[in-house]
Amino acid sequence: MISTIAFALLLIALVVLIIIPAFSEIKVINQQVFEERTRLEALYTRGQVLKTVQENYRAVKNDLAFLNGVMLPEREELGYITALETLADDAGIELGIEAGSQKRTPETRFSELPFLLTASGDWERILRFLSALESLPYYTNINEMTVAAHTDELDKKTRSVRVTMAATTYWRIPAAASLP
Repeated sequence: MISTIAFALLLIALVVLIIIPAFSEIKVINQQVFEERTRLEALYTRGQVLKTVQENYRAVKNDLAFLNGVMLPEREELGYITALETLADDAGIELGIEAGSQKRTPETRFSELPFLLTASGDWERILRFLSALESLPYYTNINEMTVAAHTDELDKKTRSVRVTMAATTYWRIPAAASLP
């Protein structure tokens, strides 16, 4: 009986002195492993996002030279208007140009400037002008186009055309102007 009691006391002492502290330590280590796993997963996710952002940046960086080439710097509209007038003169047509109000969005690096272009001439010359306009190195988005043809009363063979275009152009905002 004494040996059974001694064995039971020894077993209780073993449980209290070794097993319970070991379980507590295992629980703490398990919590630390879980926290470290969560931290590493967050770092991995940030790393993946960073990798994606870097890839997107490289793709945009390659297009940056192209975009800088097709957008003129803001406040240099005269160069664009001169180019349009030169195209009209080369094509032999009359061109009316009306500039609208500039639209600037603070979170973008460009502004929009609408134009209303009115071209008058014969079909071939108007088509030559439109082709040259399309070939300009500047981005011009034609939103709306109206074409009206008119036959001359005296000479039934002569047809004049009047084309009205609502166009939008995009302009680079200088880096210093976009800073707060």
